[in-house]
Amino acid sequence: MRLGTLSAVVAAGFLSTSSAFAYLQAGCANQQYSAAQISQAIQNSPYASQALKSSSCTFGGAGIAESGGNTCESNGNNFGVLQLTSSNLPPGTSASQYLNSSLQTQVDTWAKQVGNSNTSGAYQTLANNGQVGGYNVTPGTLAACFQFGPLICKNDVAALQSGGACPTSGNGGVVATGATLHNGTANLDGNGQSICSWGNSIQNKINQAASTCQNGGGTTTPTNNGGTNCPGSGGNPGGVISPSPGNAPVSLPSSVA
Repeated sequence: MRLGTLSAVVAAGFLSTSSAFAYLQAGCANQQYSAAQISQAIQNSPYASQALKSSSCTFGGAGIAESGGNTCESNGNNFGVLQLTSSNLPPGTSASQYLNSSLQTQVDTWAKQVGNSNTSGAYQTLANNGQVGGYNVTPGTLAACFQFGPLICKNDVAALQSGGACPTSGNGGVVATGATLHNGTANLDGNGQSICSWGNSIQNKINQAASTCQNGGGTTTPTNNGGTNCPGSGGNPGGVISPSPGNAPVSLPSSVA
């Protein structure tokens, strides 16, 4: 979930911060993982649904786009490898405790708190159609919808259905704020990303991991970079993590639909 998007009214959400990038939390163990390793953690989680497990590489790629695969990444309101929002931290768990927990613990918490939600409504519209309004739906699109939550996803899907394109900051975009989330008009996250633009970033990471990650649990033995060209490797606390593109094919498993 990168930087700001949703709020408590949207189960997996968070609000924006003033920074354009997340950072590595000072004092954290700074553990970095590949998409294949994140995928395997989803496979191993007793809290992940079969739908999550059958599309684990999709969310492995999302983890690389969201955090560079780093369990220590934070923007002050979202934390860890899958950028769990502060409002979804378990009772009694501090942000620091969560950031210093293992990859498996972070994935278990994500799956338990929000990872099995956000798969109805607009998500199903995307999952059941290869195209919406002429726009090609990819696993990355679905992952962005899932991570952004139902409100922004619903509004973006409505834009696709009516005009074949997601909103942008210069064309009908409404950035997520407390007010726009409350009144239901938000169709971009706090950084001006839609499910289309952020979905492309996630898809790049899924593509890069295609040689080392197979949905449903079949993964090759990965190194820390796992063929994903992980950004920010060896980064220092406070360092910027930015994405890099890839272009290998990947397909969405039917069990997500």
